[in-house]
Amino acid sequence: MTSKKKVLLQGTVLLLCGAQAAFAGVNVNINLGEPPRTVVVTPPPQPVYVPPPAPVYVPPPAPATVYVPAQPPVQFIEVNDDIQFVYPGALGFYVAVGVPYDLFFVNNNYFLYRDGRWLRAPSSRGPWVTTRYRELPPGLRRHRLERIREFRAREYEVYRRDRDHYRGRHFRSAKEEWREQRRDAHEQRKEEHFREKEQRREEKRYEKEQRREEKRAEREERRRD
Repeated sequence: MTSKKKVLLQGTVLLLCGAQAAFAGVNVNINLGEPPRTVVVTPPPQPVYVPPPAPVYVPPPAPATVYVPAQPPVQFIEVNDDIQFVYPGALGFYVAVGVPYDLFFVNNNYFLYRDGRWLRAPSSRGPWVTTRYRELPPGLRRHRLERIREFRAREYEVYRRDRDHYRGRHFRSAKEEWREQRRDAHEQRKEEHFREKEQRREEKRYEKEQRREEKRAEREERRRD
């Protein structure tokens, strides 16, 4: 065998040995197992700050709207006449006669038609308050003003022909004032009578207490004796 072949043979043997050695190293690594895994410890979650909800502004409730009806204007009208009223049966209420204006007495109130407006008052002398047509008594709205004037003229003619023996219903405004004065005097007498009655009760109560005190004093004196 030549030296050249020997060198080639030795080289082949070394390669085989290196391969075996490498193969043996691989087997050793496999037999030793896998390398330890790296354990990653996750830190606990940090608390998240949640801000409180912002206060919501709630406006106060608006005050309830209170409807206050407008007061009707008061008319400064003076009626100082001593007025005569008659009662036409076809109308069903009193009408003033002998005066140059339309004045009526219905449901214990006076109604005056003047300058295209209706006025109302508790007395024939006022104070007069403007009132709407639909607020008039039904009896007064039942007839047109022209028709009322016709019935008034007819009844007034009957009244003038036989005034002393007139049998229809009628009254004078002066009598109305006399009735009011009599009513006020009656109420005043009632109040005075009530005060006198209360005073007599107080006097009787005082006298009764005095008698009790006297009897008590007499019993005390008898006990001492």
